[in-house]
Amino acid sequence: MKSRNSILRCLPAVVFLLMILHAGCSAPVKKPLLVPTEPGLGLSEITDPNLFPDFRDDYNKELLLQSLSNSMAYFERILSYPSTFNSLGFSSDKQAETLEYFRKGYLRSENSQDMNEFVSKNFRVFQAVGRRYEGKVHFTGYGTPIYDGSLVPTATFRYPLYSKPADFKKPYFTRREIEEGNLLSGNEIAYFKSRLEAYLIHVQGSGQIRLPSGEKIYVGYAGDSGHTYTSIGRLLVLDGKIPEEELTLSALIKYFDQHPDELDHYLRQNDRYIFFKKVSYSAPHGSIGVPVTAMRSIATDKKVFPPGGLAFAVIGARKSGDAGGSQEGGNVEKSFFVLDQDTGSAIKTPARADVFFGIGDDAMYKAGNLNTYGKLYYLLKR
Repeated sequence: MKSRNSILRCLPAVVFLLMILHAGCSAPVKKPLLVPTEPGLGLSEITDPNLFPDFRDDYNKELLLQSLSNSMAYFERILSYPSTFNSLGFSSDKQAETLEYFRKGYLRSENSQDMNEFVSKNFRVFQAVGRRYEGKVHFTGYGTPIYDGSLVPTATFRYPLYSKPADFKKPYFTRREIEEGNLLSGNEIAYFKSRLEAYLIHVQGSGQIRLPSGEKIYVGYAGDSGHTYTSIGRLLVLDGKIPEEELTLSALIKYFDQHPDELDHYLRQNDRYIFFKKVSYSAPHGSIGVPVTAMRSIATDKKVFPPGGLAFAVIGARKSGDAGGSQEGGNVEKSFFVLDQDTGSAIKTPARADVFFGIGDDAMYKAGNLNTYGKLYYLLKR
């Protein structure tokens, strides 16, 4: 049998050249990039219905209705809305109309097919441009932790959260400068058993504290130092401490339980510092001032996505605690309607979204195990 090279030597040079050129042209064609419909924003309108996702909703109906009501209340009370979104049609009045119309259709729909047809026919669809304008969005989860704590320092509770200081202005001091200089002394609002627990409330942006008396109080976000957020989980991956595919909140906590001497080194690489305030509400609230709902609220960058808006997420779920808490194994795609009601210090650009999982240990476990990619769409009534 002749070799490939001997056969090629028998071909006329021009034919061989054409073969090379043809091979070079047969490389996979990259999908076209998503062009933002409005420069500076994170949305690209999809006008071809064939490119719409299947609007199948995988989660609790009552929770979606609750979250819809919360966003509707937001649009009823706001006095102004970011004008940058008006050019796309996302005015506060149009958003309110969209939510009410969607709610009625959602209640009428008897199955997934009905819902898919209703949305496809009656709504404009905008896709998040995602990373590098390829539509790829990194989804993570968050929740509201419940930690034992105290309003006064004790031998057990020694690690504080701080309120915003009187001399606050951005940029404020870095985490290292604050801690080494004890710059926030006198601004303590609560104390915890563990330094890592206090830090994790920084990451989540809020938390519930169970006091020795049994009373529960909430603390919420009051501001930040203005410095860049650095993920300590990402640093652990880069340093080879935890494999990237195994990075979860549980794995991070376990690592520092086993290596407490390394905690200081990693925490101080995150310059951003969060300040807190006591809040009177009994449920966690998002950045738009309404309660957030488990699996029905997301946090995004409000500079590129419309606050309070109706969205649809399609994500690939991890084996270890997916978006629905499944432990059945494998990657299971999930899709669900959400309301954009929150933001986060690490949730920046059109390539990031954070799904709220609820309150307590189970919610935090599931939230910490969501670390995957997918697509995000925003809906507006035609």
